[in-house]
Amino acid sequence: MRIFITITIALSQLLAGTILKAQTFTDIRAGLTGVAESSSGWINPDRDGDLDVFVAGEFFNNSIRNLQSFIYRNLRNNNFAAVNHNIPAFYRGDFGQADFNLDGINDLFVMGELSDGRRMAKIFNGNTSGGFTPSGQNFEGLRDGAVALADYDGDGDTDILITGEGINGPRTLLYQNERSSGFKLIQTEISAAHRGDVCWIDFNLDGRPDLIITGINEKGQAISLLYHNTTEGFIREEAGFIPLKNSAIACADVDNDGDQDVLIMGEMDNGKLVTRLYRNDRDKGFSPVQTPFVAIRSGFAHWADMEGDGDMDLLISGETTMGAISKVYRNDQRQGFTDIEASLMPLYMSDGEWGDYDLDGDLDILISGMATDYSFLTRIYRNDGVQQTTQAYAQTADEEPAEDIWNNQTIVPERRVPIYYFVYSSTYSDLLESGTKEYFTFISPIKKPKAAYEMEDVFNPLIRQTYPRWGLIDQGNIITNGYHTLEEAQTARRTVIEAYQAKNFQIIEVNW
Repeated sequence: MRIFITITIALSQLLAGTILKAQTFTDIRAGLTGVAESSSGWINPDRDGDLDVFVAGEFFNNSIRNLQSFIYRNLRNNNFAAVNHNIPAFYRGDFGQADFNLDGINDLFVMGELSDGRRMAKIFNGNTSGGFTPSGQNFEGLRDGAVALADYDGDGDTDILITGEGINGPRTLLYQNERSSGFKLIQTEISAAHRGDVCWIDFNLDGRPDLIITGINEKGQAISLLYHNTTEGFIREEAGFIPLKNSAIACADVDNDGDQDVLIMGEMDNGKLVTRLYRNDRDKGFSPVQTPFVAIRSGFAHWADMEGDGDMDLLISGETTMGAISKVYRNDQRQGFTDIEASLMPLYMSDGEWGDYDLDGDLDILISGMATDYSFLTRIYRNDGVQQTTQAYAQTADEEPAEDIWNNQTIVPERRVPIYYFVYSSTYSDLLESGTKEYFTFISPIKKPKAAYEMEDVFNPLIRQTYPRWGLIDQGNIITNGYHTLEEAQTARRTVIEAYQAKNFQIIEVNW
């Protein structure tokens, strides 16, 4: 009798089936210029009610390297057109937008490296004609960092925090908005950092934005730190975050409990890649949550409710141990997160975000970076909504219900298998100290390392032996490619060399 009951239940559930949601995204082929080491996002300078595009970075035109900043106006019906502007070309930077001067029009704050190698940080005030006017305010120029905007002092205007590499090393700078008097640099105890990210978060719900910062500090160590914003200044709190460099942060109320949770991703000092979600338990601190997220460095993450079901979904992109990826994870709440296989272009050194460019009520995707074929891309993917399909599913009476991921603090160890690797890195610089900048690509032999990213520890010192200036100009964008077979690795390595030779780079073999 027991067997009969079990089979009857299974068959009835199998016949009933379950409804699966398939979110689909379509490349609208907007014709935007592709860039890498990029800053990209949605803006609305013409204030016409739809989202326009700002993108800046490095790209190639007929094998000639260029830096450029583009503003594309949304003409609707999936059409975008480049417009003239006076924001300088830059890369290795970031940008943010806010109404700094309280005139009702959003302004842009941009930072990064200019084409002549100078570092830049500047406000461009939005005007009534939809353009931007450079402000006279002076900020210290940085590269390889992040911009974070918030009213940290609660006086009703937006302040600016930036991290990055200055002339003399990593920096973290907080500028207080004093309105008509400009911005004032505030002295803080916040750690200096570059090759990382920053996120304002009111983790304790006291009404004051606190700060999370990741990257490389002045000692060359990876950090992931939480600072409590108090009336006495910023005080470091022990949060237990994994220290990460080449990192990104995304903060949002992922579990819908009224406080913001934290996702951080990047590279540990030992070379291991990590993507981890921490649940905000308020007075009890932060707890790691088990997720299926792929481990990534040198990319970005962004939370938003893509389909309007009331929870935060994740857009994520960057470099994994197996190459570039770009993914969307749907938040299914108690059932965890699902990779919806959105078919986005895998990208290295990427940036982007969610936004409803077509005003249809769901969120689309803007993304830019370098593809696996070494082409530079900027793409807009239209969210075409949910398609429902039925899948048969059987559950026996002895099966346990799915575990609530928000109550499971176990982190599943990442598994690694033997794999063939090679690494490479490119630069446009005066590497030979000849007074002229040139294009170079360094590439390693194919190896089968015993530990993750041990090849980088050999690669950089060997370059410095012959090219002492490498330590000054190394951009930290060493690309790691791994393959299951030697033949696959050899083919990929030849492809890299041919792609850079086609762009007039000098190829330098780094052998050991």
